[in-house]
Amino acid sequence: MDIRRHLIGGLLAGAVIAPAMVQADAPAPKWYDKVTVGGYAAGDYQFWLNQPAGFTAVPSRAFDTVANEFDYTGELTLAYADTASGTSSNIDLLYGALGKTINGTGIGLTIGQAYLSQAWGPLTLDLAKFATPVGYETWNVTANANFSRSLTYNLEPLFSLGAKLDYAGPAGFGANLWVDNGQNIEPYAGTGATDDGKGFGLALSYSGIKNLALNAQYYNFNSGQIAANTDTHDIDLNVAYTLNDSLSFAGEYFYTTTISGIANTPSTKINSAALYATYVTPVKNLTVSGRVEQSNAPDAALGTRVTDSYTFTAKYAMGPVTDILEYRADAMNGYNSYVTSNGTPTQVDNTVTFAATYGF
Repeated sequence: MDIRRHLIGGLLAGAVIAPAMVQADAPAPKWYDKVTVGGYAAGDYQFWLNQPAGFTAVPSRAFDTVANEFDYTGELTLAYADTASGTSSNIDLLYGALGKTINGTGIGLTIGQAYLSQAWGPLTLDLAKFATPVGYETWNVTANANFSRSLTYNLEPLFSLGAKLDYAGPAGFGANLWVDNGQNIEPYAGTGATDDGKGFGLALSYSGIKNLALNAQYYNFNSGQIAANTDTHDIDLNVAYTLNDSLSFAGEYFYTTTISGIANTPSTKINSAALYATYVTPVKNLTVSGRVEQSNAPDAALGTRVTDSYTFTAKYAMGPVTDILEYRADAMNGYNSYVTSNGTPTQVDNTVTFAATYGF
């Protein structure tokens, strides 16, 4: 037998068959192949070390307001993406403490985001309800270095209902332009939808330098155009820098001013700044993060109000589960906002939080 002849014949046959196999149409993906599901669940217990008598909600907090009780929150995300057409959709269901805050009515289940997207090359249009582009932190518990949200986060919008156009430019430049119904307004009873004011925003970003991200955002909204005619301007600047695999830093500055249209009602302004640091320790799966911030309200009704906040967070990951221990102290100057259980005024508010998150 001539082995060489059989080898050459096999190679020639493969050369003829292979192109035919490549040219055969692959089966079209089913609709469920384009759907992804994700989210997280979080539970926590927060000790309010100097809880005032009769008080149940911790001040200056976004979602972790419950004191000396167990609490929970979470998010379920459903996303659909069709690569061929450039269309996609996203729905976020929020529940627990997070849902109550976004909903604004005390109901623990709400839709955080529900929007359609259409991409044309570097342009993407989002339409409907989406999380605000303003700010450094997000409402996603697993996406932040600290468990609690900053003082700055409490000043910023939570979501927009409108349209947003994103542009991914060359050399790391990007831009966002959006219009909405106003800050955190949905067209349902009890949400302020009777306002005939509108909001608009512009964001610029740059990530052309390795390990560095720069963002600048401006947002304006008019509330109660007929009755009050208040005009609010927000400016946010934030930066993130990764020094190495173990250490990263971030900073944010936020300024907001509200110009009142009501007679004899003064305008207000608040500026807030936060610095962040995260260190991946030599201990496997252990990360520690610190946040130092100050919020200054020079036009507060009872005089100049300055709040300093110090947060230390330790996270230990065990697969999809992350255990969290956080200590936070808020100190207010100008007038006493916090008191001890026996009614003695104090300038410092202390909490210790134990939490666990499960991501999927």
